[in-house]
Amino acid sequence: MKILVSTNGPFQLMNSAREELVRADGITVVEKSLHWSEFISLGKVEVHAQVNDEATDAEWLETLAASDGDEELALASFLDRYPVDAESARRPESKPVPPSTKQVEHNAPKKGRQASPAASKQE
Repeated sequence: MKILVSTNGPFQLMNSAREELVRADGITVVEKSLHWSEFISLGKVEVHAQVNDEATDAEWLETLAASDGDEELALASFLDRYPVDAESARRPESKPVPPSTKQVEHNAPKKGRQASPAASKQE
């Protein structure tokens, strides 16, 4: 299940495990999770509605633009298109995006190349 949320101040919040960002201004669609529940309970995030899993933040922004910025009209239209059904309401929380394990090659010397100009002067 996903929720439509907004922050209660001029700040944005991020859930890096799921690559989600709640914008500082306006409503954002995020996946309902323990991460956001903490901010909701602290009063930093306000929940406006619940929608099913097919809803995306990009579609929310398109709906808002189509309603000429009228948030109430956009919210009513969005909730009509993405109602919460029994299946999405009971679905367990999805797994977070795994961190990248790619090794980064820093300044390691390569074959046929000096480590640094300073290294050759010391020899």
